[in-house]
Amino acid sequence: MSKSSRYEWRDQQAALQERMKGFLENPGTEQLEAVVAEMRAYASAAESGQIEIPQRWTSYN
Repeated sequence: MSKSSRYEWRDQQAALQERMKGFLENPGTEQLEAVVAEMRAYASAAESGQIEIPQRWTSYN
């Protein structure tokens, strides 16, 4: 996986996590729709090859 691909994947993950965080802080229809739209965008990007999902990674949390 190239460095730019890793950054694109990381950015997609960050956007999805922010949407989820917003929904958890203020659950509502609008926030839920935003989360679902972000998840669909992530899945579409992965399916079309716009982003490359690493097969394995190391978490330092």
